[in-house]
Amino acid sequence: MSPIVKRLGLIIVVALVGLMDANVHAGSAWDLVHPDDFDWSARADRRSVAADLISRISLLAAVVPPQAPDQIARLKADEAELAALGEKATARQRSRLYLSRAYQHRRLVELLGNLLDALACVRSSVTVDREMFCWVEASALLMDEETLDISLNVLRQGRMIPRDEDMPVKAQDPKVWYSEYGRGVVRHIIRPYLESLAVESAKDA
Repeated sequence: MSPIVKRLGLIIVVALVGLMDANVHAGSAWDLVHPDDFDWSARADRRSVAADLISRISLLAAVVPPQAPDQIARLKADEAELAALGEKATARQRSRLYLSRAYQHRRLVELLGNLLDALACVRSSVTVDREMFCWVEASALLMDEETLDISLNVLRQGRMIPRDEDMPVKAQDPKVWYSEYGRGVVRHIIRPYLESLAVESAKDA
């Protein structure tokens, strides 16, 4: 079973928990772009946003096929060969590996998997400081525009995943919206949290 499939199993559980949260606050990833009713200090609001991000990312992760064992073996062999060349490796050789379908396939699988892990961490965190650590990780991954853009282009050119217009609406334009969500996490969750810590620290001084 591939790592993505395992993570999607976890996502189903998280989604069920999210349904229970829906009665508390119907927040969504859009709150990170236009936070009209979003209360960063309310755990229910943050969990609801994380659940919606998980659902959106899962739509994309679900169409990314697992890497075949022989593809993984060839990729490792190519990387080992390039590593053995060291400084003798040419720029063309390095770029050929970097832009290969196998390499970009792995990068996309890892990026989406790590994002799902970070957001699952947000949902399961017991303490707010641990949750914020997970939000930091999620925001950094969401803003990794280069990895997402290149890997999606390479895999779509190879007809390995559907075209953007053939995806559900919530999964369209990830290279635009993921970075917006990432910046929203920083602006509307992490920054106000740090500001609140600074205020409390000033009171204790």
